[in-house]
Amino acid sequence: MKTQELLEYIQDALQRDEALEPTMHLSDVEEWDSLAIISLITLYDGFGIKLSGNTLRECKSVGDLITLAKDKLED
Repeated sequence: MKTQELLEYIQDALQRDEALEPTMHLSDVEEWDSLAIISLITLYDGFGIKLSGNTLRECKSVGDLITLAKDKLED
């Protein structure tokens, strides 16, 4: 999977219409809430990545979310 694909999956999981960029702070993403964390746990689980809510709460940027899946990225 490419980074751009992951960004699109994350965007869909957050039910966000606007594109996400790795440099965006999650605190600036309106859709970033407890439901988003649950959606991302499910998304990453589908990729074979086990995450806890605490791990996701520690993420500060969209780039941090990408880093969590670095072993699954081709680029």
